[in-house]
Amino acid sequence: MSENQVGQSRVEQVAQVVRERIASGEYAPEGRVPGESDLMEEFGVTRVVANKAMRALRAEGLIHTVKGLGSFVSKPDGG
Repeated sequence: MSENQVGQSRVEQVAQVVRERIASGEYAPEGRVPGESDLMEEFGVTRVVANKAMRALRAEGLIHTVKGLGSFVSKPDGG
C-alpha cells in the first residue's frame, strides 16, 4: 500500500484503494476487480481483511459478485 493512512483499518485502506481505482476508471464498469487472493498478495493482508474489504464494496453497491466468475464493477446506475 503506497500510503498508510492514520486511523484507518487495513480493511478500509484496501477498500479505499479499490474505490479510487473504480473512480479513476482503472477498473471499468462491468470489468473484473481483483479477487481476495489478488488483494492478499498485493496488499500483504489476510484473507479475512480482503474478504471484509470486498464485502464493504458490495454493501456500497460499487461491485457485485457472480458466483464462480468473480467480482465486477457495478454499472453507474447500480446494476
